Amino acid sequence: MNNQIAEMCAGVIYFGKLYGKTFSLLLSIAVGGLLPQAHVLSFLVQYLLIIMLFLAFIDMTFNRRSFHTSIIWVLLANLAIPSLAYILLRDVDRTLALVAFMSGITPTAIAAPVIMRFLAGRVEYVAILVLCSNILVALVIPFALPLVAEAQVEISTWEVLRSVLFVVFVPLILARLFSYLPQQAQISIRKGKALSFPLWILVLFIVSSKAAFSLLYEVSVSQATLFKIAVVSLVVCAANFGIGALLGGKEYRREASQSLGQKNNSFTIWLALTFINPLIALGPTFYVVYHNLYNSFQIYTFEKSHMKQKHPAAKNMNR
Repeated sequence: MNNQIAEMCAGVIYFGKLYGKTFSLLLSIAVGGLLPQAHVLSFLVQYLLIIMLFLAFIDMTFNRRSFHTSIIWVLLANLAIPSLAYILLRDVDRTLALVAFMSGITPTAIAAPVIMRFLAGRVEYVAILVLCSNILVALVIPFALPLVAEAQVEISTWEVLRSVLFVVFVPLILARLFSYLPQQAQISIRKGKALSFPLWILVLFIVSSKAAFSLLYEVSVSQATLFKIAVVSLVVCAANFGIGALLGGKEYRREASQSLGQKNNSFTIWLALTFINPLIALGPTFYVVYHNLYNSFQIYTFEKSHMKQKHPAAKNMNR
């Protein structure tokens, strides 16, 4: 009896490690979609992003050995893929072209190093791309967005630049000042890193709620258009993970794929909602679902191959 209880507990732990975070993410998206009234919290997104970026930046330390040539290629691909997708689609459907651009231009997700740690990869490689891609996109997007979205809405380059710089560079500067704080204060603040995932859940809930509110009350979209947006977002997601794997070569295949494929979608959802229109925000919103499903698959296959000896219940589950 005791052995059976132990196996059941081990099975619950095993299941939780494999699926807990992904279920939490998908649940937050679903609940947000069911509660469009929560869109009134949309103003909080940029401040939540600042907190998440600050927590991600405070422990990033780099040296010459941390850099690899493929990092440059991944950064260039982060700009080239959305640009090419936009060029290919702009004469077909300007809305889908913008969806592809906003889904692809998104910088590396703040949580990407966490996923890479789960996959036993080189965390510092992904951490460099979190920092560099967020800075690069912050510098490029204010000038690119008015060009690609000019047919949709008039956008002030300075307005976008001011907002993006605020969201990305404020936490970066604060993270650099962090090292000058007393040791005890640093220890206390580092404890806040445990809040990163709950904050991410909250952001996804808010942006999903805003997207649902927009679909219900602000925009009119047919099922055919919605399907096309979902497909375009899926193709961009698959291209990012696939091209990233090629750019990383044998040595950094997994790291480069994750860095290019896992996106800080909350950032471009916020941009789309603020400066373009809610319909375009659906592209990055679908991308959230796709990359989290793929992350779940990666973690599942990795954990499954490494946890069989640790959790006897895992063996029984596969019989």
